[in-house]
Amino acid sequence: MDIDERIEIIRSEPTEEIVTDQDLRTVLETKAHPKHYIGFEISGMLHIGHVLVVGKKINDLEKAGVQTQILIADWHTVANQKLGGDWERIKKAAEFYKRVFSFVCPNSKIILGSDLYHNNNEYWKDVMKISAKTTMARATRTLIIQGRSEKDTLHVSQYIYPMMQVADIKALDVDISHAGMDQRKVHMLAREVFGELHDKRPLALLHTHLLQSLLEPQKLNESATKEEIATAMKMSKSKPGSGINILAGKEEIKRIISGGWCPEGVTEGNPILGLCRYVIFPHLKTMKIERSSKYGGDIEFSSYRDLEEYFAGKKLHPADLKSAVASSMIKIISPISDRFSGEKEELGRLFAV
Repeated sequence: MDIDERIEIIRSEPTEEIVTDQDLRTVLETKAHPKHYIGFEISGMLHIGHVLVVGKKINDLEKAGVQTQILIADWHTVANQKLGGDWERIKKAAEFYKRVFSFVCPNSKIILGSDLYHNNNEYWKDVMKISAKTTMARATRTLIIQGRSEKDTLHVSQYIYPMMQVADIKALDVDISHAGMDQRKVHMLAREVFGELHDKRPLALLHTHLLQSLLEPQKLNESATKEEIATAMKMSKSKPGSGINILAGKEEIKRIISGGWCPEGVTEGNPILGLCRYVIFPHLKTMKIERSSKYGGDIEFSSYRDLEEYFAGKKLHPADLKSAVASSMIKIISPISDRFSGEKEELGRLFAV
C-alpha cells in the first residue's frame, strides 16, 4: 500500500480534520509503522460514539499500517473529579473500558495511565516543563476538553489535566495524536509547547467527528469556536435520550431512537441521519427501509448520500427512517451488548451517578 492510499484511509470518515496534511505525510514517509494514541477519561458508561465511531477510526489506522495505542486515563479521571474520585471504583471501570476496547479494537495496544506514570520520573519532569511553558490563560482555554468553561468553579487538578495530556503524547512517543474535535485546543497546545521545548518531532493531529446528541440541537452563538460547537452538540452519557450506551438492549435502542430529533425533510443537524452516516453505513454498508406498499414499499440504500437526498426530498417519513435506524443499530450493538449481558446490573451500579 503506497502513502497516498494510507492517507486516504486515515482521511476517511469519521475524520474531520488533520493538522497538518504535510505533517501526516512526513510521518508516513519517515516511519513504516508510526505510533498513534488516543486517550479515554473514565467518566461514565461508554456510548456508541466512543466505541463504534472512534473504534472504527482506530481500526482504519491499523489498516493503514499505524501502531495504535489506547490510553485508559484513570489518573485524568481523578483529576477531573469523575466517578466521585473513588479509586477503587475507577479501577473497576478502567478494567471494563479495557475489555470493551480489546473486543472492538483487538490489534491496539491498551495502556492504563497508572501503569504509564508509575515510578516514571521523566513523565513528571515533562509535566512540570510543560506547565512552566503554559500560562493560566492558555491552560484555561483548554478546559473545554473536560466539558468545563471559564465560568465553572475549577480546581488545581483540572489545570494539571491538560498538562498531563500533552505529557502523554511525549511519553508514548506519539507520531499521530488522535482525539475528538472537542480536544483540538489541547492538541494545538502540544504542538506549540513541543516547539518551545525544542522537541522537533513531526506530530500529526487527527480529529474525528463527535456523534451528535439525539436531542434537538441547541442554538449557539455565531462566534462559537469549532471546539465549543463540538462540545455543545455531542452525545452525552448523562442526559437521558441524548445517546445510546453500548450495553443498551433492543427495546431501549428503539425507545431512544423513536424520541430522537428528526424533522421531516431536514438534513442539517439531524442526529438520526448522523447515525446513518457515521455508524450504520460504515459498519453495514447498506440500509434497508421496510414500509407498506401504500407508502412506497421497501427500499435499500447502498450509500449515505442517496439516503440523505431521498429524505431531503420528503420521500421518506421520519417514522420509517427511525424504524430502519433502530433495526440497524440493534444489529451493530448486539455483539458488544451480548458479550457483557451477564454484567449489566453490576455495571449499571458502577457507573450510576
